[in-house]
Amino acid sequence: MENYLVFDMGGSSIKYGILNGNGDILNNSSFKTPATLDELYSKILEIKNNCEKYNICGVALSCPGAVNSDIGTIDGVSAIPYIHGPNLKIDLESLLNLKVELENDANCAALAEVWIGEAKENKDVVFIVIGTGIGGAIVKDKKIHKGKHLYAGEFGIMYFENEPGIPGVWGYNSMGQLVLRLSKKLNKEVDGVEIFRLAEIEKNPVVLEELDRWYSNLAKGIFSIQYIYDPEKIVIGGGISSNLKILSGIRNKMNELISKIEVAQIVPDIQVCKFNNNANLIGALYNFLEHRK
Repeated sequence: MENYLVFDMGGSSIKYGILNGNGDILNNSSFKTPATLDELYSKILEIKNNCEKYNICGVALSCPGAVNSDIGTIDGVSAIPYIHGPNLKIDLESLLNLKVELENDANCAALAEVWIGEAKENKDVVFIVIGTGIGGAIVKDKKIHKGKHLYAGEFGIMYFENEPGIPGVWGYNSMGQLVLRLSKKLNKEVDGVEIFRLAEIEKNPVVLEELDRWYSNLAKGIFSIQYIYDPEKIVIGGGISSNLKILSGIRNKMNELISKIEVAQIVPDIQVCKFNNNANLIGALYNFLEHRK
C-alpha cells in the first residue's frame, strides 16, 4: 500500500506522521516550529529523507490561515507568519520531488470526520472547533465549502451579543476566552480543568454563572448555524471535545432555547469528533487523496 508523509503545522510545534491510504497512522512524532521558512523547508526535507523505507508517495499539510489549496498559498494571518505569502505547494514539490497538497487546519479536521470519523455517513456537515478561538468548516457533499474569500466556517467572527446590549463576536465564547474571563473574575490563573473542578466539586457561584452563560451562548450560535445551513450533523472539535459534560451542557441549553421558540422544529444533531488531536493529519491526507482524483 502507498504511504504518505503528513504535517500538521502549529504555532509552537509541528506534528507529522506516516499514514497509509486508509488513514491509519503508522508512525508519528513532532518538532518545534522553526523560526524561518528556510528552516521549515530543511526540516521537512530531512524528515522525508529519513522515511525512505515507507515508500512515500506524496506530502500533505494541514496549515493555519486562509489556505488556497488550488494555488498553494496561504492568506490571512496565523501564529506562523512566514507561511503567508510564499507558494508552499510549488516550493515543496520542487524540493521534495513529490506531489504536495495543503489545506486549512479546521477544514482538515472536518474532512477527517466526514471521511472515516463521526460524520462518515453524512454528506452535509458543520464542524465547529472550540479552543483558543472558535473556527470551523462547512462541508457540502463531503467537500469543503470555502466561500469567495476563503472565510467560510469562520464562525467565531459572527456578530453576536454575548451580553444584552453588548455587541461582539461569537468567538468571545471560546474556551480560551472563558479561561481569561474566569481568571480575571477569580483573581487567579485557572485552566479548563480547574474551571470544571470549581463548578462540579466546589459549586463556585462565579464559575457556575459564567458557565451557564457560556453554554447558553454556544447553544444560540449553534442554533443559528443549524437554521442557516441545515446540516445533517454538527460536530464539535477542539480541546473541549474530550469533555462529554460540555456536550451535555450545550444540548441542555439547546433544548431550553428551542422550547421558547415556537417556530423551531429541528433539534440540531450535535456530536463530538472522533479523532481529536489526530484529525488534522487524517484530514490533510484525505484532502491530498481527493486532489489526486
